[in-house]
Amino acid sequence: LDGILLVPCFKHPFKNGSAEASFEDRVAMLKLATQNDSNFAISVIEQEQDLSGYTIDTIGAVKRAYPGVEFCFIIGADNIAQIHDWHQPELILREIHVIAGTRPGFTEGRKSDSLTSRIEYIQTGAVDLSSSNIRRAIREQEFSDTIRAGIDPKVLSYIMDRKLYQ
Repeated sequence: LDGILLVPCFKHPFKNGSAEASFEDRVAMLKLATQNDSNFAISVIEQEQDLSGYTIDTIGAVKRAYPGVEFCFIIGADNIAQIHDWHQPELILREIHVIAGTRPGFTEGRKSDSLTSRIEYIQTGAVDLSSSNIRRAIREQEFSDTIRAGIDPKVLSYIMDRKLYQ
């Protein structure tokens, strides 16, 4: 890959406005986390175009915004179990190459079917860390070494200053 375009969700179709951090806060945290790495870029295209939050709509908007660029869609392998619940999953897999980074407890062959078999699985340096674990640690003020290693100190400071996820 030549780089990674991060596209934070503006309207999450599964969460119905229950986000514990605003879109603006999530964008600010992404900027803090990636500010020293030119391999990352951030797009607020979902907000700019008031997109639905459906992955297929975001893929189409990004492809129109960057004609001639070949994109891959990167997800955590833990999201594979939910792919059947996504809006138009077959179309997503036709429109873009999907890459799933493996996570602890995930077995590539589990629940393999015509949809999930078209996803490329990439072994990553598996760290048992998830966003829900991070939010829980912040709420409970219990930061293990794994949690501390997984959050950029500037981002953690931002979260604590703004009292996010508490």
